[in-house]
Amino acid sequence: MAKRRTSGIQRRERASSDALNRRLDAPGAGLPDWRLLAIGGVLLVGVILVVLVLVLDSAPNPNAGTQQADAGGLHFRDGTTCRGSTLCGADPYTSTPATSGPHWDTPANWGVYSTPQNESQLIHNLEHGGIVIWYDPDALDAEEIDRLTSYVNSQVSSGLSGRYKFILSPWSGEDLGAPIAVTSWRHLLLVDEADTDAIGDFAGERYGIAPEPGAGPPPPG
Repeated sequence: MAKRRTSGIQRRERASSDALNRRLDAPGAGLPDWRLLAIGGVLLVGVILVVLVLVLDSAPNPNAGTQQADAGGLHFRDGTTCRGSTLCGADPYTSTPATSGPHWDTPANWGVYSTPQNESQLIHNLEHGGIVIWYDPDALDAEEIDRLTSYVNSQVSSGLSGRYKFILSPWSGEDLGAPIAVTSWRHLLLVDEADTDAIGDFAGERYGIAPEPGAGPPPPG
């Protein structure tokens, strides 16, 4: 009886070995299952997408502007013009147009102005978290000025995303450096055309980031 049990075990081992040999000899034997390859491909694409998102999110915003040196925030009597005079000290501003520095006691109302405003007043609006857009009237055509006007009016009236602190003014001082200069407290973006997308990017980065972001004036109306 022991011989018969041994013989049966041997026959089963030979059968298993033969079956294994047939699978190995079959076409495509030893290659990965196509489903595993598909899953691996999906995972690889996912990893690539995650890496791209992280890289793009970490890239600096080209419309965030450049930080300017802090020129302080001293208040001077309304009507004072600090640039080009010694009333506020020698070289009171660190950029053109100014993004900080001595300014009037009273800020301007938000909105669109058709005549050049006093730079020394509008710095106070920057101190309150606003965005001031200066433009060279000789460098833009009427259509571009209208585009900027419509953009600022829509911001002031509707407060897109809660933002209403915008001012648009022509520039009458020394070289502005570009057709358009967008300013916030201690930040400056120079723009070559009436690109409201770029201005909106800048505002998204810089709006309300200032020493007194909760101060007025209130929204018009």
